[in-house]
Amino acid sequence: MKIIVLRSSFQNDEFVKREYAELIEQLKNECQAEITIVGDESRPATQDPAWAAPDAVMVATGGVENLFVKTTPWQSMQKVTLIADGRNNSLAAALEILTYLEGKGVKGRILHGSNTEIIQGLLGTAPTPVPKVAALLRGTRIGLFGPPSDWLIASDVDRDYLRESLGVETLDIDLQRVVDGIKAVPQAEAVKVSQRVVKRASSIVEPSCSDMVEAAKTYLALKRICETERLDAMTIRCFDIVKVCHTTSCLALALLNDEGIVAGCEGDLQTLMSMLLAKRLCGEEAFMANPSILTDDTTMFAHCTIPLKMCDGLSLRSHFESSQGVAIQGVMPKRYYTIFKWGGRRLDRWFVAEAEAVETPYSEHFCRTQLTLKINMKPYLLNHPIGNHHVIIPGKHEGEVRGER
Repeated sequence: MKIIVLRSSFQNDEFVKREYAELIEQLKNECQAEITIVGDESRPATQDPAWAAPDAVMVATGGVENLFVKTTPWQSMQKVTLIADGRNNSLAAALEILTYLEGKGVKGRILHGSNTEIIQGLLGTAPTPVPKVAALLRGTRIGLFGPPSDWLIASDVDRDYLRESLGVETLDIDLQRVVDGIKAVPQAEAVKVSQRVVKRASSIVEPSCSDMVEAAKTYLALKRICETERLDAMTIRCFDIVKVCHTTSCLALALLNDEGIVAGCEGDLQTLMSMLLAKRLCGEEAFMANPSILTDDTTMFAHCTIPLKMCDGLSLRSHFESSQGVAIQGVMPKRYYTIFKWGGRRLDRWFVAEAEAVETPYSEHFCRTQLTLKINMKPYLLNHPIGNHHVIIPGKHEGEVRGER
């Protein structure tokens, strides 16, 4: 990552290095940033490769607006990212620059706030989390039960990269094998599983006894394939199972996660890798969820499956979108969680933050399990998101993900 730092002629490079020492150090360590400080008297040559395509421009002081216009290649930049923490009239200058860019039809944004908030805004181009992540994943076998759902147009992973760089093997499994497996599960065995789950639930709202048994058959069929293929993790194009078998995989995935097989839905391989790393790195199962409501203070997540061991209580519901099968309405404890996403086709993007749960709401307008965290994710999600699904990990694990502990 290349970052140009602009300063006025009233200051010098040493002032910038001293004033922003902590932020510059974090940019170098966490974003692998190459920093170039520029003032009026030290404008780089236009052919300078360090200046040709900066990933961000940090405004260190006021009075650099003309310096930005005259020296940056803003006309050719798809989107200009400005960094301004507010000191030394930096935000005022950044606002002037952003207004100028908008007047010229150029998209831009300002990363403002604490060092952590600025770093988070840049993490879309940061390197893979945890320097020795390959050592944690090498030898892992992942089953892909069908391709990603049609609406997941940005959630695939380069499987050659997984194999060659991380030592992760992926195996394609035809969904017909799951369909045949569901039909082959003995009724009595499925009844025992469904009864065991029913005992753990505080209520059963929509599902019938038949729905519970079919959901249990799906779990048993998937578990047997995972055992046969020696899978450590799996993700399934679950809506096809709904259409063909009129049941859901929500309960199956919840139980598989409880038993140590990392299981995700919708064929989302990026989110499955996030869940897998959470398990290997933090020793925790993770809740795969959709960001659903964003405010300036909170972010609400929701989905129809969650590891049961993450819940203080649960109700058995129908699947939100299809109104079929069995889904989990889990009640998650109010505690600290880590929000994490590892994405990009070559897993070169990531986001991580810690936040406290402030509410476990329920609304019929969202997927069944819902959790509200005290964090403003608007700057990240509305400007530079890493797909839709994110994972929620119990506890504070930001330091582990960043490789700090």
